[in-house]
Order: sequence, then C-alpha cells, then structure tokens
Amino acid sequence: MTDEPRMTGRELVDSFPRASLTPDRERVTVRELPAREGSHVSAAAVLRPRLAHALPYDPYSHQAAALDSLADGDNVTVATSTSSGKTAVYGLQIARNLLDAGVLNSDGTRASEGNDASTALALYPMKALTKDQKRNLEELYETLGLDIRVRIYDGDTPKADRRTIRAEADVILTNFQAMSVYLNHHDKWSRLFSALDLIAIDESHTHTGVQGMHAAWILRRLRRVVAYWGGDPQYTLTSATVGNPGEHSAYLVGEDVTVVDEDGSPRGTRDLVLWNPPPRNKQGPDESREDTPADAHTDTDALPEGADDEGGDQPAPERVPASIEAPRVFAHLTGSQIQTLLFCPSRKLTELAVERVNEFYDGNTASYGARPRVEPYNAGMGKRTRHARETEFKTGTLTGLATTSALELGIDIGGLDATVLLGYPGQRQSFWQRIGRAGRGASRSLAVMIADHRTLDQYVVANPDYLLESDVEDAVVDTDNDAVFVQHLRCAAEELALTEDDADSFAERDRLERAVEMLRRAGELEGYLDAAVHYVGSPRPQADVSIYGTGDDKYHVRLADDANPREWGLAADLDIEPVAKSRAFRDYHEGAVRLHDGQQFEVTRVVDDHPQPFVELTPVDVDYYTQTRTTVNVVDADSERSREVNGYTLHYGTGTVIVEHGSYDEVHVGNGETLAQNIPTGRPPVEMQTQLCWLEVPDRIETALVHKYREFGVETGMEGDHPPQLGYVAGLHAAEHAMIKTAPLELLVDKNDLGGLSTLVLDTHMARDDEATRTDTIAATERVIEQRTRALDGDVSSGWFIYDGVEGGLGFSRAIYEQFEALAERARDSLRDCGCGRPNGCPACTFDRNCGNDNKPLLRGSAVDVFDHLLGEGDALDAHLPDDEYGGERRPSIFYS
Repeated sequence: MTDEPRMTGRELVDSFPRASLTPDRERVTVRELPAREGSHVSAAAVLRPRLAHALPYDPYSHQAAALDSLADGDNVTVATSTSSGKTAVYGLQIARNLLDAGVLNSDGTRASEGNDASTALALYPMKALTKDQKRNLEELYETLGLDIRVRIYDGDTPKADRRTIRAEADVILTNFQAMSVYLNHHDKWSRLFSALDLIAIDESHTHTGVQGMHAAWILRRLRRVVAYWGGDPQYTLTSATVGNPGEHSAYLVGEDVTVVDEDGSPRGTRDLVLWNPPPRNKQGPDESREDTPADAHTDTDALPEGADDEGGDQPAPERVPASIEAPRVFAHLTGSQIQTLLFCPSRKLTELAVERVNEFYDGNTASYGARPRVEPYNAGMGKRTRHARETEFKTGTLTGLATTSALELGIDIGGLDATVLLGYPGQRQSFWQRIGRAGRGASRSLAVMIADHRTLDQYVVANPDYLLESDVEDAVVDTDNDAVFVQHLRCAAEELALTEDDADSFAERDRLERAVEMLRRAGELEGYLDAAVHYVGSPRPQADVSIYGTGDDKYHVRLADDANPREWGLAADLDIEPVAKSRAFRDYHEGAVRLHDGQQFEVTRVVDDHPQPFVELTPVDVDYYTQTRTTVNVVDADSERSREVNGYTLHYGTGTVIVEHGSYDEVHVGNGETLAQNIPTGRPPVEMQTQLCWLEVPDRIETALVHKYREFGVETGMEGDHPPQLGYVAGLHAAEHAMIKTAPLELLVDKNDLGGLSTLVLDTHMARDDEATRTDTIAATERVIEQRTRALDGDVSSGWFIYDGVEGGLGFSRAIYEQFEALAERARDSLRDCGCGRPNGCPACTFDRNCGNDNKPLLRGSAVDVFDHLLGEGDALDAHLPDDEYGGERRPSIFYS
C-alpha cells in the first residue's frame, strides 16, 4: 500500500448507495487523524556491535528506551500502538542475553551443545498468537544471523517432541493455562528455569478481571519455582495502550516495572468515521432478520434475532441495528476493492454478516465490478480453515474477513486498507487496537465504527472527543479474591512446600496463615510455616484451575439422551463450553429456550447432584424465547473504606449478594408479546460473598428530590396508591443502571460483570451483630429488611449498591470507588444527553436487560438531579424543600435491582 487513499472517510459517506444518508449527515462524524513521523535511535547506540551491524533498521525510540531499561536490570512494560514493533523488544533482549552468556558465538553459531547459560520464556493469551509470534521471532533471528532455537510447548505439542523441546530450546513459547499445569512437574523444566533470564508477557493488557487474577497468581507460582532452580529473570511486558500500564503490570508480576509508553513508530493518515445508522424502516424486507450483538458475546444467546438487547417492555430500537448496517458498509468497501476487516462481537454474527454482504451484492450488482471474496473467521472454525483464511487475506486472495476479536491481537494478516467495527467494542483500548489493524506503517487507512443503539455506542457517537482526547481505560487486576487465591495456594504447596519464606513474598503473612489453617482443617495441607507445609489433597490441583473462572461449579451442556441430532441436522456434540453455576441458574433452568448456531433448544433436564453437574438440551421449533426474572438483594454489607463526595458518603467493602432466578416469561419472537409469565424455574437462590461499592445520599438532597418528584406515580399514569418517594427512588434506580452501563467508559470491564441494587433503606442492608439477615428465600430476606426499617423508625438513608458479579469479587467495585466522580459524570452525561426524550429513558440510557424489576420504575430527570448534586453542579434545593417537616409518612422498604 501507499499513502494514496483508496477511499477517504468523506468519500465513503458520499459514495454509499443510499439516498437517505445525505439529508441525515449529522449522524455521521468524519475526522482525519494526522500522520505521525517515526522517531528512531541509532542501533549502535543501543545494541552491541554484533547486533547493531546485522539489524537492517534503527530501532524506534520506544524500542531503544525499553532495551536501555532492560540493560539496566529493570522490568519493562511497553505500552504502545498496534504494529509498533513491541515483539522486537523482547526478541532483541533474548538475543543480547544469549550472546552475553556465551550460548552463541559472535558469528551467531552455537558455542557448544549443552551450553544452557541463558534461556527465555514467552507467555501468550492464545495459541494462534503463539504460532504467529514464533514466525516473527524466527524471522528476526534469521535476519540477525543467529542460531536461536524458538519452540512452542502447549497442549497441541506432540508428546514425542516434548522432551526434546525442554532439553534443547533457547526460547519456549506457551500460554498461562498450560504453564499453570506444567508447574506440577517442574523438575522436567529444571534446565530452562535454572538459566531463565527473561519472561516475556505478550498482550498483557488482555489479563484483566478473572483472567488477570489467575495470571497474577500463576506468575507468582512460576517465580517461586524458578527461584528454587536458581533462575532470576527480568520481565518484559507488551501491552496495548491502557490508562495504568505501570500499576497493571506491577499487579501482574508482583514487582516494580518501568513504563515505556512514548510511541516512536510512524503512523499514516487515518480517516475515522463514526456512523449512526439511519432511522429504522420497520416495513423494509431486510429488517425482518434483524438481530443485535449486544448479548452475543457467547454463541448461546438467550435472545433470538430481533430481540432487544436491554430487556423490559421498551420499544424496539429506532435505528437500523448495527448488525444490518455494518455488513452493508463492509460490502460497499470490499465491493470497491478495498481490503477490509469487519469486527463482530460473536461467532454467529461473523457468519450472518457474510450472508448479508452477499445479499447486498445481489441487490447492487450493477454498482460493482467482479464480486469480491468475503469470508467469516472465528475461533469455532478448524485450525486449517483459520490458517488458510489468514494466508489468503495476507496474500490478497480474500478482500474481506468478518472476524471476532480473534484478530484484534497481533496475528499477522498483512497490511490492509480499512476496518469496520460492528458496534463499539466496549473499551477505547480495544477500539484503537482494532482500527490499528489497518494502515500498517505510514500507509493511509480508513476506520469506520457502526454504532448500535446501546448506551456506550450512542455515547461515543454523541461525544467523539471521548475517543480522541480522553485517556484510555484502566486495566483492573485484583488478587484479593479468596476463592482464586486458595486454588493457587493448593497448587503452590503441591509444587514446593510452603515455608516462612513465602510470607509476604508469595502472599501477605496474615492471609497466608489464615488460608493455610483453613486448608489444614480441610485435610488438604499438613505442617506449619516455620518448618514446611505440604499438600496432601487430591492429586494435581493444577488441573482444577481454569483461568476463565473463580472456581465456581461448572455445568456441562449436552444433548438430551432422547434427542435425535440427525433428524435436526445437528452434530452429536453441541460444542458448547461449560457454563458457570451462576449462569446455569439464570439461563439454563428447565423450560428455558436457548439459541445456538441458529437452532433453538429447550432445557429439559438439570442435574445438580452429580460429580459433574450438567444440563440437557432438546432441539425445538417454537415461536417464543424465554426471559428469566431475577430478584437481587444485598445483605451484611461491611464498609472497609469510605470518603465524602460533596456531602454524599461513598463506601467500599464486602457483603453478601443473594440472587434468585425464580421465574421466567415466554415472549413471542415476532411481535414481542408475552405469551406466558412468571413460570417458576424451581431454582433456589444463589449466594455469593463479593466486593461492593455503595453511595449514601444526604438527607437534605433526598428530601428535596422526594418533594420535587412526589407526583411521579400520578404523572406517569400508574394505577393504585404510590408512596411519595417513588419518583425519587426511580431516579436512584436509573442512576444505578447508568453507573453500571457506563463503567466500561472508564475501566476495562464488561457491564455483565457488575450488578446493582438501588434502595430507599440503605442501612437495613448493613452487617449487624445482633441478628442474621440471610434466610432461605429472597422473600424471607425482604421481610427481615422490612422489620429493620420499622425498627429504625426513619433513621435510614438511601442510595445504591454496585457489586462484583463473581464470588470473591474482581476488583471492579474498588476501582469504581476510586474513580467514582469520573464515572458518575459519564453516567450523568449519558442520561442528560440522550435524545430519546422519554422520562423513563430507553435502551441507550437507562434500560438494562439484567434488571430484576423489568426496568420499572425509572426516572431520568430524578437521576440527573442526584448526579448533578453529587458532582457539585445541582440547582439550589430550597425551591423543592417542603414547607413542613419531611418524614411524616413511614418510609417504605423499597429497593430495585
């Protein structure tokens, strides 16, 4: 490619074949991001002469800075843009180490067999990336004329080759899940570990949340074992741009890290188009197949095509969904012979997008020349198919690929002209990573984001500067989750006996001693830290660790024994990943209808009392889908930290969240009519101990807003008598939803990892010494809270909770506590600036499909007032304060999830 644009952003808008685009141009934002020249440092100033002379280019300034820090003995994280040469940093450092240790002669040949004075280990988030980076490293070493042995060692490595690889490789490439297992027999790795000089962690920004917790503990276990064998490695981490690269990297490796984030790589001019689809044509033939990607992050979407992402009885989205508009734009670009990647949020949508591209060509044959070849690409395909499509795209045989996030990371597919994003991916870091796949080097490129009707998408298109001027989100890694800690403590004790040396180096002393005592009483450990603590539990605890979960029971998903897959044209194996217990209770109760690979299935059996719990599915063809009704409560909240925010009190702590998926509705696929409702699921409540953040609203503000919105029930036509506080608490409910929905604007978090509860009786959810709150059912717990409300006799505050939706927590609630003001401003803006004009809001501002109260009641204006006063921007309250003393009526026990 050259810097001559194949199609600019404005040319795309002007040439797109739809007349309705022209009068509605205000919904399309086009920005031209200027080119950036590269900044280089002489290779001779950074590398020893042998490497400097052989390297055919001068390193970028960030590569040179990282290599200098490594030469000083520092750990380094390189957080720069896509295709900025981050792999070369650890590749060159490995070469430098091997030459310095005498493993290689100055001419690049091996000094002698058996010289193992320096080795390296590289950890990757996915197997496909491991294979790709092996090629990159081998090409680098071939260019340098160095005989460095780079080998892959993972679950796909033939057993016959493993001993040879461990005995001969200079550099071993693997992944975290595999490394966790291999530590079980670390004596086989003594050669590598005893001379280990460098551990490279590629794409480290992907290790957040649950996966980040596991990665951090695997690295701490690895450090213990490597030290036992005499190794003392440095860490090199490569990362996309995140808001806190130093903090995140230090959490991962447990050591100080030097940050290199001044990007010295060149970048060509980039045309950025933020595209809000046109008003929806409800009569259009193409609209009948609409689907939304919002709940399509797995291949077993609960919602059918056409179902709205946010649940409740809200109207359908007013704009054409991104899942229809994005394939049209993708087709126009590829039809114009512009090589393009389309990023989709699910495997299913990659397939559907290609179908829609072909339909687009069928209807516009006269507008384009030869039909380009466009194919889907996702992790559900076989390895040969994926590799073939990577090669065909790289060589230009394919003009377009519709892909999942599988190609977001650094798999080499060559240079391309354009990227299209089907919906906002949820984080700026991921957004820039994806559009960075086009325009490698100094070439000009085009990036188009097609917005969906969700909160984040609409916020981004309404506020383009959020992408262009705001800092990238913080990556969150938290090692405080006790369930994950105990899993890895078992593994660590099995690998090497625990001793006093592990206090504070592996884990804080108090925490370590408590966990050891707990496992000793459980019969899994024996001994004491002042001598040695040995593991005596079930063999190979490493096999029970999955880096994608916290140890929650997994339910296998399989076809029912009496199902006839051949009759339905199905494979005997559904190939659905096991689901966590919490999700199994919500989405896989008996009677639930699930969609997988375009086929409906009914859950016909759930087996809990089995060593491996499972659910059975039967293929069906019905005209409805199911929506589970969920009730949530928070009890025994215990504040660990608190601070004042403009008179409000903000808390961080822990507590118990009780979730009951007690009933479900059957909803017609075509018209959204509820065919049956409140059908019992038969599932008991699920409890989890987790991390919480909660806000107390000052009495004066509550009083004013209760008075201001006391006619809410009458004004909205609600039947029956309603307490005067209803409009105010409807605002709390909307504010809690908005906080959760906009959390990804500040943190690398999926909103589905968070939950919330807005309440008029905050104090009744707190931990108490005099009585227990937890009971057998949600209804009984609610009765306890009502009794407490009466006992407190008005001395109660209001507010909302936000909690981590995983046993033990993920660190997200703590991050929200620390960044509350910034997040509250985002939430307020999304409510205030939404164009829906509805008092109760819409899917883009207030509705949440996980709401346990069917998105009722919600009041945008009340929520905006709560936020305005929180941010110190509210109107004077005196006009809304009642003349008489507020509180004459008994405070009702109202709370909404």
